[in-house]
Amino acid sequence: MEYIEKLFKNAAAFELNAGTSRDFIEAMREAVEFHRKNSKIYDGICSRNGFSFERDVKCEDDIHKIPHIMVNVFKEMKLLSVAESQITVSFTSSGTTGSKSQTNLDEISISRQRFSRKSTVESYGLAAYETEVNYLCFSYDPDTGGAKGAAHTHTAYTSFAKAREVFYAISRDENGEAKFKIDECIATLGRYAGSGIPLRITGFPSFGYAALKKLDEANKRFEFSHDSVLFSGGGWKLPGGDPISFDEYSDLVKRVLGIPCGRIRDVYGMIEHGIPYMTCDRGNFHVPVYSRVYAVDPATAERLSYGQKGLLKLITPYIQSVPAISVLSTDYGIIEENCPCGIKTPYIILKGRAGVKKYAGCGISAAQLLSR
Repeated sequence: MEYIEKLFKNAAAFELNAGTSRDFIEAMREAVEFHRKNSKIYDGICSRNGFSFERDVKCEDDIHKIPHIMVNVFKEMKLLSVAESQITVSFTSSGTTGSKSQTNLDEISISRQRFSRKSTVESYGLAAYETEVNYLCFSYDPDTGGAKGAAHTHTAYTSFAKAREVFYAISRDENGEAKFKIDECIATLGRYAGSGIPLRITGFPSFGYAALKKLDEANKRFEFSHDSVLFSGGGWKLPGGDPISFDEYSDLVKRVLGIPCGRIRDVYGMIEHGIPYMTCDRGNFHVPVYSRVYAVDPATAERLSYGQKGLLKLITPYIQSVPAISVLSTDYGIIEENCPCGIKTPYIILKGRAGVKKYAGCGISAAQLLSR
């Protein structure tokens, strides 16, 4: 796995050039060979598609040809490319009803995923390891979150600055049920505001929106330092099912907390894929060098051009434990390039979920807790 290891030692998350392109192609060659050898299902998919890496992938523009597994398969089947004994941790999506996705990770996959997150945050200039901050997590505390992938990810974003205090918005009540402690969140913000040190927020935007909306309606304002940061991810629906836009949430955060819009970052991702896609200061989800994302035609799975809407196909060599190196999502999106922020990698514009039936996920779970 020479090239996979090389790729996941490159801390420049958005440095796309001939060298990093070559490393990615060779890393995908290693990943495809590994999973074809160790997963009968993935080998069968490649065989049915008549796919040969040597013949079909000659350059960067051929990467999209790598056969995929539909994301919904992971709701129904436990697919492994390593022995069960090598699985260190298993995560599920955060939904409380319907089918849940799952992923099972070994140590090397966890390490690569952690590296991609760290390098993305550092490459955006958002890490401040020597700075003491207070954290407010609009998410589950570690005990309540359990195997939910989102809870683990939100907690991971508390590692990029030194923590004086970490407060979690969701914990178990006296009956053992998960409860959103909105009044405690508001009180914590007031206490943090008096500390004079930066604030860092992570978690579901729907919970953050509910708490900040309550403050806004009471005409309560704070002015946290401009080196404060907010990371949001998942959970963009309110109890009635109405969506919150990123711009609406950003405006509310800036108005109530004084955090500049350029320090408010959204993260798109899925437990089946594992690579984080974080917005730049212009609000665009850039694709790091550790993956490739394409919009494809829903009927033919053929790659679409920049600017055309299709299902998102996500490709990465990071994962060893599960044959999820090429995943076709149920998310619609557009791939664009030449972002005005100056980052050279392409970026994703999300365009909603495909299909009539909506599987339970972070948004549905958040809406259910908010309505209690």
